[in-house]
Amino acid sequence: MLDLIVFLGTGKVLLFLVQKFPWSKLPFIGKLFSEGKFLEQLLSCDLCSGFWLYSTLAFIYDVNLITELKYVFVISNILTGALSTFIVHLLSAGWKSLYGVYLVE
Repeated sequence: MLDLIVFLGTGKVLLFLVQKFPWSKLPFIGKLFSEGKFLEQLLSCDLCSGFWLYSTLAFIYDVNLITELKYVFVISNILTGALSTFIVHLLSAGWKSLYGVYLVE
């Protein structure tokens, strides 16, 4: 259980850092991350970028959340990434709705 919490927490911290990094200010590939481009939209979406990040982490750390099914190399990593990012997204949305600041104008 602790391994799962560390896995989800590490992914959330990495996702936060990747989204806060100034990609558009990079010398050559910064144009790909400019406003309205595909990569900028991908990184601004928690579910989209989280899916790829958690799928990659599941591959690197050999994490499999679906233990009842037979392990299939790529499919299990993709399902683990999808399930992990959905769980973290729900936890983040709940945290933001509970402790977020609302500005009424």
